[in-house]
Amino acid sequence: MSKKIDEQVRVTLAEDAARGACTYPYTDACRRYLRRRLDSGGLVSPMPHLYAAADFWRGLTPEGRAIAKMRGLVSRHCEWIFCGTSAALLYGLSVSRRLLDTIEVMSPSGTRTYHGGAVRAHHADIDEEPCAFARGLPVTSVERTLFDCARSLPLRDSVAILDSALRMGIIDKEALIAYVDSKPGRKGSARARFAARFADGRSGSGGESVARAAMWELGFAAPDLQTEFVEPVGGHRYFADFCWRTPEGRVIVGELDGGEKYVDPRMTGGRPVEAVMRQERLRESRLTALVDAVVRFSPAMVADSAGFARLLETFGVPRDRPARISVEEPPRFDEVPLAAYGLD
Repeated sequence: MSKKIDEQVRVTLAEDAARGACTYPYTDACRRYLRRRLDSGGLVSPMPHLYAAADFWRGLTPEGRAIAKMRGLVSRHCEWIFCGTSAALLYGLSVSRRLLDTIEVMSPSGTRTYHGGAVRAHHADIDEEPCAFARGLPVTSVERTLFDCARSLPLRDSVAILDSALRMGIIDKEALIAYVDSKPGRKGSARARFAARFADGRSGSGGESVARAAMWELGFAAPDLQTEFVEPVGGHRYFADFCWRTPEGRVIVGELDGGEKYVDPRMTGGRPVEAVMRQERLRESRLTALVDAVVRFSPAMVADSAGFARLLETFGVPRDRPARISVEEPPRFDEVPLAAYGLD
């Protein structure tokens, strides 16, 4: 009997891995067998009742792991429709990896959690509009997905998702605003209306969207995006991530220095890291000759609101309104009299 179950489980795990899915065992015997095998190290359980071969799981990105869990869950819960950040991920939008651990679904069973809290179910008002499919899985419509993200997430996270939808062309801004405006009175609808109007498809990446939202929260003037500069030496065209022109006539450029530009084949064109870095230094030297200041920052710097605010202030980025979030003051140090060191 154990040999039969062993073969059955082996085949099931392989078939599910081939379609990029975790395994949801259907029988108590298989479930008990998989639980016992967890101690062997060849198997993982990313959430209660879901299993996957360890080699398959290790080879997945965080996004791939979230999708594998969703594929496994839908094999057991065929009535679920993925929504919110889970639907956004399936549509290929810029979802922060910080939000991937929780799977969001609409369920006829109402608002509750499943699988040890790893799945958050929302009340299903599915009859209101038809569901769609993304990557072969049932999801809320693009419009509903964006609306739900915009009304429930912090601005930095929601803008990254909305910007990417505009950038990819799966919806235009007028249609997004019209849909959001058609949902007055829903919880978070005012927040969603602001996010829809703030969204901008010119933002080049999720990190740039997060930085732009952080600038707004900190009270800095809205930058122009993807501003074109033509350098005088070779006539090359450069596009700056962010650009401000101050009332005094200064031109300040902001550049998000995400690490993916050095390692992501889609951005490097297959070039080695050294070549990409040399090109980036050349680009910055040309920009420096055309503008008054170039301020570079990383996603980690953006996440430190107080430090990010001080950085932008130091380079003269203008503010045009009070900050919307509180920023802690930098540490203060009392002056120590020289007498304390015996130097008076």
